Amino acid sequence: MSSNLSQNKKTVLSTQGYRGTRDFFPNDQRLQNYVYSKIHKLMHSFGYEEYNGPIVEHLELYAAKSSEEIVREQLYSFKDKGDRTLAIRPEMTPTLARMVASKQKELLKPIRWYSIPTCMRFERPQRGRLREFDQLNVDIFGGNSLDEDIEIILSAVDVLKCVGAKYEDFEVKINHRGIINSFLSNIMNVPEGNISSLLRLLDKKDKLSSDEFSVECKKLNLTQDQTNNLDQFLNSSIEEIISLLGDYAAPAKELKNRIDSLIELTSEKVIKFSPEIMRGFDYYTGMVFEVFDKHPDNQRALFGGGRYDNLIAAFGGDDLAGVGYGMGDVAIINFMEVHGYLPELKKETDVCVIRFSESDRISALKLSKELRALGLNTESPVTLSKFGKQIQNAEKVGAKAVAFRGNDEMVNNTFCVKWLLTGEQEIYNYEKEGFDLFYKKLKMN
Repeated sequence: MSSNLSQNKKTVLSTQGYRGTRDFFPNDQRLQNYVYSKIHKLMHSFGYEEYNGPIVEHLELYAAKSSEEIVREQLYSFKDKGDRTLAIRPEMTPTLARMVASKQKELLKPIRWYSIPTCMRFERPQRGRLREFDQLNVDIFGGNSLDEDIEIILSAVDVLKCVGAKYEDFEVKINHRGIINSFLSNIMNVPEGNISSLLRLLDKKDKLSSDEFSVECKKLNLTQDQTNNLDQFLNSSIEEIISLLGDYAAPAKELKNRIDSLIELTSEKVIKFSPEIMRGFDYYTGMVFEVFDKHPDNQRALFGGGRYDNLIAAFGGDDLAGVGYGMGDVAIINFMEVHGYLPELKKETDVCVIRFSESDRISALKLSKELRALGLNTESPVTLSKFGKQIQNAEKVGAKAVAFRGNDEMVNNTFCVKWLLTGEQEIYNYEKEGFDLFYKKLKMN
């Protein structure tokens, strides 16, 4: 008896998704579509073309080209049925480099590409970070490095401006990998084998206390004097660093040229030299930057990027320098939220068609078809209810009008429209002229 009962008992499935992922209900999807439409328009205005790639790649692609932290701690990897080791993409840049290298000879230079792929990283979900996220990737290859670097940061600034931001809302902190490399190698005489580890430490310095930072420096065989000199260096101006580096100041002079140009094109409120900015990816070789929110409730890095001069050649292609950035969709939504830039978005229904009985199904569907042919978002009834109830439903979905054909309208070859804002009713001929008049009036309201 108990066995039969257990067999008949239904399994209740959880309504919770996998931790760190999201459900996009229509309201959420509406907001995402709004933001993406702004980004698509902006990218096209700069001349960038959209691309995409596979959600899985061979593991070695990321092992060779992503940060050590991502590969060691955050990568979702698995074996397929052919015993191949694959990984779900944690970022897009390695795929981008592979794609460009595969058709390098055919592509018109400069290459301006962007994408908004879904990525996954196994990390602790928190504000601004999820395990599954969409990430805007913007990259340019094959041009003059100065012009490319300026353009890529201008586009990054405009991404925030296109969703309502003002210059005082955020700042772009800019550095150059060559500056810190020159300082460590030529001024501090840090062994080459220690530089990559030290760069990774500097990348997370803002998360460490002074004592913790000193302890980590000791682990890398830095003396206390070297640690103090490094700390002083990280608080220097670009002019002070140029003087300090002397004969090794070429990267600093190169960066100052970019900063001066960007300040002239935007604002000194936005563009800041920040020698502590490192970026965690090993493939960055030149300018690097991060965009920070200045709102007290969201003071954090929103996104960043940098120049990578050797990434394409790693796939056997010719040297092709590039620069780009990646911005998660969670970060930009949080930015809009704290600054009050989230729009009120409603369902985009223009008109609802109303029915009165079972017998007018076909006439209502024909009217709906005519209205959609005009380019109007038209909802047809799928349940019968009282006239007043159908009016209320139309108001709830944001329609401007309801349209219907009763007996009189069928006899007179017309259709009736009730404008929901005013309550006014009008009759239109069921001909092209009548539909055109209705369309013009609806678009004017």
